[in-house]
Amino acid sequence: MISQLTLGVIGHVDHGKTALVRKLTGIETDRLKEEKERGLSIVLGFSYLEFPDVVVDLIDVPGHEDFIRAMISGATGMDGVLLVIASNEGVMPQTREHFDIAKLLGIDRGLVVLTKTDLVTDKELILVEREVSQFLEGSFLEQASVIKTSVDKSEGFNELRTACGSLETSSCVPAESSEGSFLPIDRVFSMHGFGAVVTGTLRSGTLEVNQSVEVLPSGDTATIRGLQNHNRSVDMAMPGQRVAVNLRNVKHEELRRGNVLSSPGFLKATKKIDVDIELLGHLKHDLKNGSLVRVMFGTSEVIAKVRLLEKNTLPSGSSGLAQLVCNSDVVTHRTERFVIRNISPVFTLGGGQILDLNPPQHKRFDSSVMSRLQSTVKGDISEIFRSTLASAGVLGMDIETLRETLEIHPKDMEILVQSDDAVRVEELRIIDKTSYQALKTEVLSIIDKFHMENPRQQGLTIGGISSLLSNKTDNRILLQIIRELEEESELCSNGVFFSRINFDPLDVLSENERLVTTELEEHFMSAGLESPSVDALLKNRNNRDAYKFLTQIGTLIRLKTYDRTSNFVLHRDVLDKVEEQLRDKFPYPVGFSVSEARDYLGTTRKYIIPLLEHLDATGVTTRAGNLRRIREH
Repeated sequence: MISQLTLGVIGHVDHGKTALVRKLTGIETDRLKEEKERGLSIVLGFSYLEFPDVVVDLIDVPGHEDFIRAMISGATGMDGVLLVIASNEGVMPQTREHFDIAKLLGIDRGLVVLTKTDLVTDKELILVEREVSQFLEGSFLEQASVIKTSVDKSEGFNELRTACGSLETSSCVPAESSEGSFLPIDRVFSMHGFGAVVTGTLRSGTLEVNQSVEVLPSGDTATIRGLQNHNRSVDMAMPGQRVAVNLRNVKHEELRRGNVLSSPGFLKATKKIDVDIELLGHLKHDLKNGSLVRVMFGTSEVIAKVRLLEKNTLPSGSSGLAQLVCNSDVVTHRTERFVIRNISPVFTLGGGQILDLNPPQHKRFDSSVMSRLQSTVKGDISEIFRSTLASAGVLGMDIETLRETLEIHPKDMEILVQSDDAVRVEELRIIDKTSYQALKTEVLSIIDKFHMENPRQQGLTIGGISSLLSNKTDNRILLQIIRELEEESELCSNGVFFSRINFDPLDVLSENERLVTTELEEHFMSAGLESPSVDALLKNRNNRDAYKFLTQIGTLIRLKTYDRTSNFVLHRDVLDKVEEQLRDKFPYPVGFSVSEARDYLGTTRKYIIPLLEHLDATGVTTRAGNLRRIREH
C-alpha cells in the first residue's frame, strides 16, 4: 500500500522556500501575478514528490508576517515540516513563529534545510549550524537531519529528495474507513466548463465521484463532479491526500477558505468549544479570563472570548482548561488542534487541543467539569465516551447526539454503546451505567420512604416517582428502570400504583377496619358492572373510611366520563376483566358499537355508556364516529 506524507515548507520570508521547492520538484508554486512581481509568496503553494512506496505532498507556506494566517491554514493536515533557514541570516522572527505554530499543531517529524550555502563561508556555515542546533534543542527536530543546499549550485537536492522519501509515514486509511469525510477548504476557484473547485488536505474518511457532501457552516448540499490528486483524475481520495474537488449544485462565489466539506450529518457548526490551551513560553503577558483572541481552526479564523475554567489568569508557558466562545460559527473535528493569536498587535499566543464540540456553558471552577475534561485530555475514544456519557448523568444522551459529539462512525458508536459502561434505553438513548444503577437505588428508596410515611396508600404513580427524584431524568429511562425492578421482584403494580413487592397496605389496618374493607371490596366485586350506589354506602362512617382507603390504593376506581360528573365506581379487577373480554371479542382493528358491547357484556345502557367513556379517557379504546376499537398492543 502506498503511504501518504504531507510536509509543510516553513520558515522566514526570503529564505528560499519557493526556490527550494521548485528545484526539488520542478513545480512553480508561486502562481499569482503579484507573487511573481514581488518575489514573495502570498498564498499557499502545492507540489509533490513521488517514490515507489510513498507520495510526499509539499505545501509551500508564505513566510512574511502579514501572511501568517495563510501559513496556519497550510499547516492544517501537515504530517511534518521542512524547516528552511537561510545560511546567510540564520534563525529569524518568522522562523521562530512558524516553528512555534508547527509544535502547537502537534507536528512531530521533519527535516531542517539550510539554504543559500553558497553565500557564506565554511566558518559562517558552522556558526549558523550551531545556532540552529541550539534553537532546536529539546524539540521534535532536535535529532532531525540537517541538509545543506544551494539552488544556484544545485547542491544537496539528491540528499534532500532521499530524506523526504525516507521520513516515517502513516499508511493511508483503507477505503472502508469508518470515519466520515472531513476536508477543510484552503482554496476556492472556478474553472470554465467545470464550475466550482475547492482544494484541501483530506483529514478523515474518503471522497468519491458522485458522492453527496455537505458544505459547512452553511449546510448546503453539493455533489462531487470530479476529483484530482496531483493533477490526475481519480475516482476516490484517501485520508492525508491533497485533493481538488469539482462540485456541482453550488456556486464558487458561495464558497470560501475556511469552509469544510463533510459527509452529510458528520459534523456540525458550533460557537462553543471546550479546549486545553497551551501558551508559548516567551510571551511578555499572561492570558486573562475573558480575553478576546484570534483562533485558527484548520483553514478558518474567528474571534473568540476565552473563558478560563480553572484559574483567572494563564501564565506564559503554562496550560489550562478553557471554553472558547466564538463570534461566528466554526466547523472543526475533535481531533484537530488550533492556534490562538493576539487581536492587536497580531502575534501568536499559543494553541491547543479540542476536547468537546458544542458543550453547554460551564460553571467556572466546577470540579466535575475539570475531571471530565482532564480525562478527555489524557484518554482514548473509549475514555472520552465514558466521561462524556458520565457528564450527562441521569438524563442520559441521545445516541446520535453523542456520536456527533465524539465524531465517530455509527459502527464504532455501536461498539461503544454495547460496552459494560453504558445502558441502552429503547433504541435511541443511552445512559452511564453508574448513573443508571444509582437511579435504580434512588427509585427504591423513594418508594420505601413513601410506604413509611403513607402506610395506608398503595404506592406511587410513575409521575409521583419522577417528581421525587433528586435529579430529573428522561421518562424512558425511568420506565425501563421500573420494568426491570418489576422483573427483579423488587416492585409490583396494580396498573396505576407501584409499591414494594412485600408491601400490603392492609397490614396497617385494625382487625375491624380490615373486616369492613374486605366486605366493601367484595360488595363491589359481586356488583360487577352494575356499580352500587356510592351515596348509600357512604352514609355509614366505617364504609366511608374503607371506601377512602380502597380508592387511595387503586382498588376502587371512579369512572372518567365526558361530563366529569360520574358517580359510577367499579372494582379494578372488574375493569381489567372487561378490557380482556372486549379484546377477545373485538381484537384490533375490529370496531364495535355501544349496543354490541352492551349485549356482549350483558349489561344495560345506563352502565355501558360511562364504562365506554372511561375506557376512551384511559386510552383502552379509541372512538371513530359510532364505533370504537380496542387499542393495539
